[in-house]
Amino acid sequence: MKTKKAKKRSQADKLWYQALLKPKCEVCEGKAIQVHHFFYKSSYGHLRYNEENGISLCQHCHFLIHTRDPKIINDKIIKARGNKWYNKLKEQALTKPKAGYQTISFYKEAIKKYE
Repeated sequence: MKTKKAKKRSQADKLWYQALLKPKCEVCEGKAIQVHHFFYKSSYGHLRYNEENGISLCQHCHFLIHTRDPKIINDKIIKARGNKWYNKLKEQALTKPKAGYQTISFYKEAIKKYE
């Protein structure tokens, strides 16, 4: 049974995903079916619902990021979005998150934003 926090996280994830999914893969322009976190949510949880951190990808490109050398795909994303985008997002990634960023209120804020 999911905890209340897990339910809110799942709901927020779904809404974020739906809001950011674009029709085309940002790497190969194939049909996008997934939204990838450029800075992984496992290491950069404070960027979990950051819109700039969401990248629409086809299944193939997403598979390559997680199973092969992610640098190849990441370099293509940076080229498409630009160094200004990357440097701004990188700065946010390296900024220490405020305390309690993975609380129920963190997820509720994301839900409110994307509903």
